[in-house]
Amino acid sequence: MPPQFISEQISVTTDGEIKQPVAFRWKGKEYRVVEVILAWFDWGFPPGATQRDWRTRRHRNYYRVRTGSGEIFEIYMDRATPSGDAQWYLYQRLEPGNSP
Repeated sequence: MPPQFISEQISVTTDGEIKQPVAFRWKGKEYRVVEVILAWFDWGFPPGATQRDWRTRRHRNYYRVRTGSGEIFEIYMDRATPSGDAQWYLYQRLEPGNSP
């Protein structure tokens, strides 16, 4: 099954000083994170950016996670928001879970 692009804001429960995700809520359902498969940072510039300075650069922390139902998702924390508060997004679902 190809990845399912989602790109929706979610609420995330984190643990530890680096704010690693331990659970997230999407469309009213709670997903427990049982494994962080991969983590990486994106400090690049969006396509077509006319200015290239710290104000236009992305500040995202990405996580590929496996949930308790066996699903694999990519989520990210956007640290550079207009409000100054970090916001979390469900980027894509990579594998369906075992649940119906």
